[in-house]
Amino acid sequence: MFTNSTFLEPFFWIIMGFLYTIFAISAVYWAKDLKLKMNWWKWSISAVWFIFLSVTIAGGFTLIGENELRAGLYFLGVFGTVMIVSGVGLIQLIRSK
Repeated sequence: MFTNSTFLEPFFWIIMGFLYTIFAISAVYWAKDLKLKMNWWKWSISAVWFIFLSVTIAGGFTLIGENELRAGLYFLGVFGTVMIVSGVGLIQLIRSK
């Protein structure tokens, strides 16, 4: 990504870690604000879903960045569709009592 850079590559990952931390903290307040009944297994399923979503986006755009446009678009299309459908199911599960 940042070829031969001793500053930009670690700085990028520090920023990414900061953004993931802000997202996790915000998710707690978001759930409280919507008055969702979250327990440990709902949080676990949500975390696993978010990790798979991150891998789907990273994998697809990595393929596109490696000049494998068709493979990247297929990857995003197939796994992105799976993530959208499973995300809708996750929302229904979280909202159930």
